[in-house]
Amino acid sequence: MTTPYIRPFSVINKKDTAIVGGKGANLGELTKAGFPVPPGFVITTQGYSEFFASLGLEKELDQLSRAEAKGLERYCALIREIITSTEFPALPSKAIFDAYDQLIQVRGSSIFCAVRSSATTEDLQDASFAGQHGTYYYVDRTNLLHMVRLCWASLWNAEAVSYRFAHGIEHAAAQMAVVVQEMIRADVSGITFTVNPVSQAEEIVIESSWGMGAALVDGRVTPDHYILDRNSLQLRDRRIACKRFMVSSSLQDSTESRLEEVPSEKQQQETLEPDQISKVAHWAIRAEKHFGSPQDLEWAITDNTFYLLQSRPITAMGGQKRTQDPAGKYVLGKPLAENLTEPLSPITLWIFSLAISPWARFIEGRVYLDLEFFLSHLPVKFSEQELATLLYDLSIETAVPLKRISWGKLPLYLALLLYVYLTFGLFLARTRKLPDNAMDHYRDLCRKVEDDPSCTPVEAWLRLFLPDLFTPIGKMPLIVNFSAGRSILLPGPLKQLLHFWLPDASSDIIPRLCAGQQGVLSAEMGREIQALAQEAGKCQVVRDMLLQCSLNQLLPRLRQLPDAKNFLCFFDQFLKKHGHRAVREIELQSPRWEEEPSQVLGMVRNYLLADTKQKQSAQHSGHSRNELEAELRRQLEQLPFERFFRPRWRLLRFLLNETRYLVKLRENSRFYYMIGLYSVRKKLLGIERNLLGQGELKCKDDIFFLYPEEIDKMQQGQLGWRDIEERLRQRRLEHVRFSRKVPRKTVGIDLPEHRQRPEHGDSTVLPGQSASPGSYKGIARVILDPAVDAELQPGEILVAPYTDPAWTPLFLTAGAAAVEVGSYLSHAGTVAREYGLPCVVDVAGCTERIQTGNLIFVDGNQGVVHLLANEGNQANPECIKKS
Repeated sequence: MTTPYIRPFSVINKKDTAIVGGKGANLGELTKAGFPVPPGFVITTQGYSEFFASLGLEKELDQLSRAEAKGLERYCALIREIITSTEFPALPSKAIFDAYDQLIQVRGSSIFCAVRSSATTEDLQDASFAGQHGTYYYVDRTNLLHMVRLCWASLWNAEAVSYRFAHGIEHAAAQMAVVVQEMIRADVSGITFTVNPVSQAEEIVIESSWGMGAALVDGRVTPDHYILDRNSLQLRDRRIACKRFMVSSSLQDSTESRLEEVPSEKQQQETLEPDQISKVAHWAIRAEKHFGSPQDLEWAITDNTFYLLQSRPITAMGGQKRTQDPAGKYVLGKPLAENLTEPLSPITLWIFSLAISPWARFIEGRVYLDLEFFLSHLPVKFSEQELATLLYDLSIETAVPLKRISWGKLPLYLALLLYVYLTFGLFLARTRKLPDNAMDHYRDLCRKVEDDPSCTPVEAWLRLFLPDLFTPIGKMPLIVNFSAGRSILLPGPLKQLLHFWLPDASSDIIPRLCAGQQGVLSAEMGREIQALAQEAGKCQVVRDMLLQCSLNQLLPRLRQLPDAKNFLCFFDQFLKKHGHRAVREIELQSPRWEEEPSQVLGMVRNYLLADTKQKQSAQHSGHSRNELEAELRRQLEQLPFERFFRPRWRLLRFLLNETRYLVKLRENSRFYYMIGLYSVRKKLLGIERNLLGQGELKCKDDIFFLYPEEIDKMQQGQLGWRDIEERLRQRRLEHVRFSRKVPRKTVGIDLPEHRQRPEHGDSTVLPGQSASPGSYKGIARVILDPAVDAELQPGEILVAPYTDPAWTPLFLTAGAAAVEVGSYLSHAGTVAREYGLPCVVDVAGCTERIQTGNLIFVDGNQGVVHLLANEGNQANPECIKKS
């Protein structure tokens, strides 16, 4: 039926934008062109304009046009309240119900509808208003008119009004049509861009998640991410995310929020099959050809049937705007990049800002070093480019130009060093010879803080991480970690001394001399998981259950199994010791293993599948290191005075022992301060539970997108859900946008591409940095998240973007490792040396250049990775570990 108030999709084309809005016009075009669009109709702008004119809002509109930014929301809220509370006119309401009844008659009474705004100023080539107008699901006849009014009212959201101001669009020119469409009960939903919206590369980008698309559009879930070649539609890149939440395709009673947790076994499961990826890309290319410009599409799949929900021009996509860079010059410091590999949530950013000022700042969710701060405080004359290069690429090969000392700054610098030593030197002295168990009592302090109901999350942070000078050093793991950071100063002089005295020494001598330590807690954790697998293998029933049951059902079923008593005893002991660990564990939002033990059970399962034997690599590495030290000592004895007094060997041995001790201390202190971070997380989760129970928050994890002041005001009743709903949405969308971007090395200054070594001009050679000696040829396994795709077969080469302690179990079954972000002192290098595993770090772009199944050669001695031509479908791994 077609009336002045109603237009079915089948009669709409691109010329009707003034009547049906941008979204409605596009849906009409797609329907007429044969695209799989769910059926529906559009309530035209005439219904809105007649209704709005009857409200008599001339005074409010005049006040709005003159309002400053702070008062904008007040006037917008008043207009929205008037729209939503005014009774619906009789004539358009009859036309709307007639069209709805006709849709239901054709499609069946069991369907719900989606009601979407379709402003005449949105989804256009130069203004999209993406995400700023209303969309509502689960609409039936009883609430249809109310949802239409809400869509009309969303034209007066503060964000939409500000957007019109910014684009010079008159309020009178903005009209609102409303799309009423069959709601697809999506198994999987997503968005597709026919041009990469971040890099502008000519490639197809697909993002998908479980359930309805609202969770994805609102930024409440990090989606799976696919990149395809435009011409061949071949998959170039695939990144499977942990999708913790979804909007269910079934209506849940007595709940205000449609958001629910995804079952644990599906959180890391890939959402799209290969044929579905091809189908999505096929329709995206067709839509681009139809409209003649790059498109941003929303779609859904149910029962393996594809539906196109909307398509709009990508060139004006509001969600891809770039934040304004801060004034100044900043560098992404390598040690920080290794630990903060993903953008941090707002609450994590705020808490860590207490510890990093004034020498750094957060930009796009990551920590950047303030270049101008270091230039003004260092007594060496660096150019901006040199210092930026040094701060980003600090490694054992970095040469510092000591000859360019700024003598004028030197006295002030020495005075500053004396001040730092007097204030911080006490901590340096107290951390010189700590035993391995020195920080065990920190757990007791954490429990005491957790049990104190008056202690806020910020107070917990201060008590656990910034104690006073009289606190025992074992209860200050973050201070110990900072103190152990001086380890970065030792490998450089050590290597220079060795090559000065022994010019023919191999380039991998430092990693070999530092290999084979005992007592590294993250390495012990990997061995304990392997021991869990061995314990499970002793009982066939337990082994079968671990291999066959879904992970979310596994632990409850094991608890009911008498034969699993011994395994569960070991498992509970493991969680008691290591339950505070997680992937991306510095992020407070990351669930810990104690909260989601299925992650650990998944690691145990992988070991059972691999059926590996206990390695003795650490002992082997220690033996090889002792042999190397003896050989080094014999070579030094050929130099003057060395045989009798051994001054060179004494100095080298001191530097080696200090390096080994500090590297282990750096890794172990992180183990303990992660316990403190988990205590802060528990405080936040307790507050979140209370606010969820009161209805002031609607979804788990919302708490991590608020700041402490906002949390305090919500607890005191000064802020409510309506006050923070839009803030949460915008911050989540911004966080997702930052996650899509490759972090810039610098801000405000260009960093020269100096790292490509001229001797490796061959494109099959990927240069990096040696982190653990040895060399190995084998099949690559690219793993982007150990919680998602950790099926590393014995002997395969681990290729990873970064590693943190949650990756440790993979090192026990890997033949070698190549890591995109890292340094000699990073977690990857420390654990690889402990396990005697060849490892090359800082291999730029290795997760993109290398694909799973490629034959590669990891040369941990020279710090390079070679791409080899595959010798058939299989390759026999060859291990050449030098002693």
